[in-house]
Amino acid sequence: MDQEPLLSIGELSAASGLSAKALRLYDESGLLPPRRVDPFSGYRSYGADQVPRARRIAALRGVGMGLARIGVLLDLEPAAAAWELRSWWRQEQADSLSRAAAVGLLVRDLGELPEETAMTDMTDHPALIAASALHRGHVRPAQQDAVLHTELGPGTLLLAVADGFGAEDALSARILAALEAAVGDALAAGADPTAALEEAWAAAEVLVPPGDESGSTLTAALLTGGRLHVAHVGDGRALLVHGDRVDPVTQDHTQVRSLVAAGRLTAEEAEGHPQRAVLNRALAAGAPTAPDLLIRRIEPGDLVALLSDGVHAVLDPARLASLLTGVDAPEALAARIVEETLEAGAPDNLALALARVG
Repeated sequence: MDQEPLLSIGELSAASGLSAKALRLYDESGLLPPRRVDPFSGYRSYGADQVPRARRIAALRGVGMGLARIGVLLDLEPAAAAWELRSWWRQEQADSLSRAAAVGLLVRDLGELPEETAMTDMTDHPALIAASALHRGHVRPAQQDAVLHTELGPGTLLLAVADGFGAEDALSARILAALEAAVGDALAAGADPTAALEEAWAAAEVLVPPGDESGSTLTAALLTGGRLHVAHVGDGRALLVHGDRVDPVTQDHTQVRSLVAAGRLTAEEAEGHPQRAVLNRALAAGAPTAPDLLIRRIEPGDLVALLSDGVHAVLDPARLASLLTGVDAPEALAARIVEETLEAGAPDNLALALARVG
């Protein structure tokens, strides 16, 4: 009798699209035990029929279900498993409504706190030295990223990066042009910086093609009055560099990243998850388009960096941090980052905007 053909953990990883680390986690939790473990080497071997189960586990983890509940669901017949999934999701929706009510109360309480005088002090205008860079990369046939850095008045600087997708190559550039004009108009009309970004967002949203798969990420930053004001949607990143510390200001808007942040998915699972790069917020038809609005203090010597995923997903994180915490002026630093991203393969378009606080 022929023995069942077995797959190594590497072969199962390739067939299922999951990382070996994630597969080991599913083994340790009892969800996906190997068919055979070599008593001498400890190598795990799996049946080819376990590939669909591995993918199912990953899909359930990808919507945030815990390992224990997945174990229950996988042991049920199909109809019962479907009801189990529906029941879990109904509770998730109820939990979300409960959190929304609690967040509303917190927002109200925080809004009643007196604002710091420094938040509205616009009399100091530290020098702001900016640079930006844009490159098609080695693989993409078209340039769908866009970038800008522009002064909107004394001590006021607007930076932005956008990463377009779909059929409309010029969408991201048109979005940045509309944003720049609308932010300038809002500031001229007396809006505070965060409100100006929020008002201008509508000018970007109306450019999204309805019923089309074209869209864009957008990360914009206003530097003024000793504050960094950021509006963000998608997987571009805003980083604030203070001395030798690199602080992320934004979070990537992917479902997998949100689950990691909530402690519902491990970093190892996210690393090899088939949908790790799928956005759940962007300037796109049918997607949530409202931005995160964030404010941080900035001090002389600080560096603000906006990066498209063609940079931050390609450069080694430690190397990127080393570059950002160096002493290069923004223009030289931007050129260096582009050079090293190209050396790392540059499979995507890349865009970055930098500003040093004088």
